[in-house]
Amino acid sequence: MARGRHKQIRSGIVFLLVLAVLTAGTYMAWPLVTGQGGWRLPWNQEGPGQVVRIRARQAPVSLDIRTEPGRSTDQALMSNVYQTLTRPDAQGRPTPGLAQNWEVSANGLLYTFHLRKDARFADGRRLTSEDALWSLHQIIDHQYQGYRDLDGLAKVTDPDEATLVIGLKSPNVRLLTALSGRAGIVYDRQARVNYSTQSAGSGPYQVADWQPGASLTLTANQSYRGPDKAAIRKVIFSYTGSPQQTVKDLDQGRLDAVVDMDPDTARQAGKASTATPSTDNVVLIFNNKASSALSDQHVREAVRYALDREALARLEGGAAKALGGPLNQLSPGYDPGLQAFPFDQAQAVHRSSYYRPSFFHGGLRLVYSREFGSQVGELIRTQLKAVGLPSQVSMVDQPAFRDQVLNRRDYDMTLLVMDNDEIDRFADPDSIMLFDNVDIQNSWKQVTASTDQNVYAERLRAFARQVSDLSPSDWLYQRTPLVLKAPRLQGMPSSLLDRYLPLWNLRVQG
Repeated sequence: MARGRHKQIRSGIVFLLVLAVLTAGTYMAWPLVTGQGGWRLPWNQEGPGQVVRIRARQAPVSLDIRTEPGRSTDQALMSNVYQTLTRPDAQGRPTPGLAQNWEVSANGLLYTFHLRKDARFADGRRLTSEDALWSLHQIIDHQYQGYRDLDGLAKVTDPDEATLVIGLKSPNVRLLTALSGRAGIVYDRQARVNYSTQSAGSGPYQVADWQPGASLTLTANQSYRGPDKAAIRKVIFSYTGSPQQTVKDLDQGRLDAVVDMDPDTARQAGKASTATPSTDNVVLIFNNKASSALSDQHVREAVRYALDREALARLEGGAAKALGGPLNQLSPGYDPGLQAFPFDQAQAVHRSSYYRPSFFHGGLRLVYSREFGSQVGELIRTQLKAVGLPSQVSMVDQPAFRDQVLNRRDYDMTLLVMDNDEIDRFADPDSIMLFDNVDIQNSWKQVTASTDQNVYAERLRAFARQVSDLSPSDWLYQRTPLVLKAPRLQGMPSSLLDRYLPLWNLRVQG
């Protein structure tokens, strides 16, 4: 009987061991079977220097790079997850990307791109010119972000798997720059993913986890074979935390860097942060549709004279620079002599005095995203009031902003960040400004028809002055995003951080 009990005990032990092995095997195999989740054993924990944690100002609304217009999506995903035919250098000028080199015909109508042969998608499949050709068609056919930059395409061919030839209807000196943005993304034509929450790119990183509004985790793409192989295995973006908590997290090692800091965080930091140049400008957009008081040029001019751009720039913190026109110094069309509509309250009063208060229907409605902070709205309201211009100010969250301003165009004024190259939006009558001027549209055609860089710069400069004279908006200041990083973090880029943040050179010392 004792032997029987011992036999039962041994059988029970064997059963428990087998059950434990099967359970462990299932736990480890499940992520491989489902493609979800992951597992780590105690001896495989992340060590120091393997993860970089970055706090950013604005969280992406969606990860769908095809349709999501937000700059925060660019900041996290462009070049890191999705690569482009060309890519911007520190001044925003196009340099080799997926295309290692190219030739342009003498008449400016034919661009021949030679693609890198080591380019791979995240699933390991080689990226070819057929993928690039397919992507251009997808962007145009589905009107993905950047499609307007491809309006002049006549014919695109792929004579071999490493060559892409783009033919144009007319010269477009801006094509190479356009192909460093959304218009130049090469998508994986075999991908079957939900782009709003997942990724299918060819860059050195891929999306591992996304918590909307809170965090985004990128991990190194093991299939990547290009020149920008990730030095850091994982990068975690976080988007929440008060200014006090953000600074505390940085001081105590829970963050490695804070990029594109809001002014409150910069002030709370109380230490030297670095201002980085940007091609972005903060613009007070006017609604030019007939039902808005700002359809009248005298009112637009009154607003421009009423605003003290230097004071508004100081709210941004750092070295933000007041603008005298539509372009900043990183544009080839920048004109330092253009100082249109300088702060002049007497001129503002003179122009606004033509109109009775009832003309403004209770006040010019300024509706803008809370990412700019409450102080800027209050200062604009105060400056307009000083010259007799009534206003109503509403600061809203991103979904409400998108609905009311971007979709329904229900506003008189709003704040947007616009790149120098987006000056072409003033030649588009369907843009958010609803500014429809035939002379401006014809002038822009002349700008884009340039085949020589010097001619292009000259025509762009003249176009910027022409647009400024008509005042479809007011250009307030150039952004100079502030970055604060721990001394141990190396390789942080030094410009364009609010929209383009390449991560592959980041390293952590010690």
